[in-house]
Amino acid sequence: MSVEAVSTPNTHPDPRGRRLESWKEIAAYLGRDVTTVRRWERREGLPVYRILHSKLGSVYAYTTELDAWRDGRAGAATDVADADPVLKIARHGHRARRWLVVCGVAMFAMLVVAYFTTRTRLRGATGSKIKSLAVLPLKNLSGDPAQEYFADGMTEEIIGRLSMIHGLRVISRTSAMHFKDTRAPLPEIAKALGVDAIVEGSVIREGGRVRVHAQLIRAATDEHFWSENYDRELGDALALESEVAQAIVRRVEVTVSGAERAKLVAARQVSPDVYENFLKGQSVEKSNSPTAKQKGIAYFEEAIKRDPAFAPAYLGLAQAYNALGTPGVAGAPPN
Repeated sequence: MSVEAVSTPNTHPDPRGRRLESWKEIAAYLGRDVTTVRRWERREGLPVYRILHSKLGSVYAYTTELDAWRDGRAGAATDVADADPVLKIARHGHRARRWLVVCGVAMFAMLVVAYFTTRTRLRGATGSKIKSLAVLPLKNLSGDPAQEYFADGMTEEIIGRLSMIHGLRVISRTSAMHFKDTRAPLPEIAKALGVDAIVEGSVIREGGRVRVHAQLIRAATDEHFWSENYDRELGDALALESEVAQAIVRRVEVTVSGAERAKLVAARQVSPDVYENFLKGQSVEKSNSPTAKQKGIAYFEEAIKRDPAFAPAYLGLAQAYNALGTPGVAGAPPN
């Protein structure tokens, strides 16, 4: 810091400019408050002179030197003192952003915990393993009442395929048929049949094509947790029944042995007229009258005639003959 003694006034203009006689004048010239100017003097070498013998510690400075100092720092970074308010705002904003991030992470964590807690609770209440089910009669939506046998026949075939799975209890067709065209709520039907789930759906027969809609409903909550549509040629009806049964088994997550899976998947193409004769034979054979049994036998024999390798027709034929010889049913001699 420069130190200068008091001198007598100079009549010639001072090249250092006008002399400012106090902190107040210096601050006013620089457009700042006294505190800031004094800080500049301490930290950045603002050209201010002190009168050493003054008890009040008077100071003075020259305008030209102040201008030069100000111009020199114009290209530098903003003064720390000037930046203090900005820094405070920045720090406050940073703290606010950091607090928002912390709060956001905490809320996200709470939502995740709540989600999995709810999911676990719901799974405990509604996601119990399905060990039994009933296949309700598929609705005939073909617009032709004469096609009722077709919908009932497909229902029975799906029940038959599912019944092959040892780990799954499937309600018989006879019991399920009691609820054909019923308006009772599904949970009530499931309770009456004592099952964990219900399979329901519809069939549309249009010429040589068949369309099946099937869905799986959890009994306790009336929750639809599987639904699928199938559109096939009538000749692929056996494959369609197999696909529906396989999809249901996958959804209920039942354990299936290799042999059971092979039976479940087994399917082949069959001529539409062979399949129709088989289904018609099944339909009329359900009646206990001797006439109906004989008519069923005729349908099964026609299916066998058209396709000697179609095993289900032989099974239907055997069942029809067995019923004919059962006392009290059809009245034919057992032999």
